[in-house]
Amino acid sequence: MSAGALAGYRVLELAHFIAGPVSGLYLADMGAEVIKVEAPGAGDASRRMYDAQTVPGGDSSVYLATNRNKRSIAVDLTRPEGKALFLELVKRADVVIEAYRGGVAERLGIAYEACAAANPRIIYCSLSAFGPVGPFREKPGLDMLVQALGGIMSVTGEPDGGPLLCGTPVVDTMGALATGQAVVTALLHRERTGEGQRVDVALLDLALLANAARLIMYLANGEEIGRHGNAHAFMVPFQAFEAKDGWIYVAVWADKLWAPFCAAIDRPELVDDPRFADRKIRFGHRDELRAIVVPLFRERTIAEWMTRLEKGDVLCVPVNDFKSLATDPQVQAAGLLVEEEHPRAGRFTTLGPAFRFARTPGTLRAGAPALGENTDAVLAENGLGAEEIRRLRDLHILG
Repeated sequence: MSAGALAGYRVLELAHFIAGPVSGLYLADMGAEVIKVEAPGAGDASRRMYDAQTVPGGDSSVYLATNRNKRSIAVDLTRPEGKALFLELVKRADVVIEAYRGGVAERLGIAYEACAAANPRIIYCSLSAFGPVGPFREKPGLDMLVQALGGIMSVTGEPDGGPLLCGTPVVDTMGALATGQAVVTALLHRERTGEGQRVDVALLDLALLANAARLIMYLANGEEIGRHGNAHAFMVPFQAFEAKDGWIYVAVWADKLWAPFCAAIDRPELVDDPRFADRKIRFGHRDELRAIVVPLFRERTIAEWMTRLEKGDVLCVPVNDFKSLATDPQVQAAGLLVEEEHPRAGRFTTLGPAFRFARTPGTLRAGAPALGENTDAVLAENGLGAEEIRRLRDLHILG
C-alpha cells in the first residue's frame, strides 16, 4: 500500500461541519497526518448533528465520512495551558487549518502571528465565510448564507419564482477543495524557499468564482441573467425533460447537434424550420420549441431516449436521485462508493478518496476518531510525560 503523496506532513485541523473538515480529509486521504484539535466534551459540532441519534457509536454519518484517516485530541484552548500545548504542537507541524469565525483565533492567542513565532515554516490557512477584511470579517457564516450573499441563489430557481438554494452545499465543497489546493501550493513554495506563510480562503470569494462566467457578463453589459429553472440561460434545447419513467437531461450545445436531435425525436422537419435555424434564433423561439419537444419526451423511457440521442452523439444523461445514483453503472465503475468497517459505527458505505493517483493513490487507513481518542498518544509523541498528561486531564484542560 502506498504511503500517499503527502506522507510525512503533519496538519493541525481546527474546524467544524463541512468545509474545514473536508479539506483536512483530502489531505489525510493523500497520506498527511491530520490531527483534529477539538474542545473537551463537545468536539466538532457535526458529531452530534444530522443522523447522530441513529448511528451506532453516537457520531453522525457526516462526521464519520468527513473525518476518517485523522487523529483527535481534546484540548481546552481557552486555558493558558491548552494554548501552550497547541503552540508546542505547532513547532512540529507543517500546516494549521483553522475555520473559526473572524477574531476567534486572535482572542485565543493561536492566530498566525503566534504560530509563526513558534514555527516560522508553518503554513497557516484560515478558512472563513467572508474573509479577513470588510464589514463581515467577524460575522459567522454558513454555506447557505454565502450562497445568498454571493449571488448563487439569485440565478437558481424557476423564472417566475423566488431565489433558491442549491440542493447541495456547493460553497462548502468548493471551500474544501480550494483550501486543500491552497495548502499544497503553499507547501510547494516552502519546499522551494523554506518560507512559511499565511493563506486566507473565503467562501464568499469562491461563490463569486462559481458565478464567474455570468458575473463577468453582467459586469460587461449590466444585464441580469435571472433564473431559468433546470434550463440553460442561453441555449435550447438544453434542459431536463420528463420521460415516461423519470427525467433525462439533454444538451444541444452546438448547431451541429440540432439535426441529430431532430432525428432522435422523429421530427426531421424541424431542421429547416426558420424559427429554429441556429442557436441564437432557437433561443428567441424557446417557448415554441419547448411546446413541441416537452410532450414528445413523455412518450418514451429514459433508456429509449438515451439510445436514440447517443446514436447522434447528442449529450444526455439520466437525472439521478440518490437511490439511482448509488446503483448507476458509471458510479459503480468509478469505484467511488466503498465499504468501510468502523470500530464503533460498524460497516457502512461511504465515499472513497476523490482523486485518482497512479503511483500514490489515496487510501482509507482508519475510521473517524472518537473525541480525544488520540490525545495521550499525540502529546506523548510531542514529549509530554504520562504524569503531566494526567495532571492536565485532572484540571480539565484535556478531554
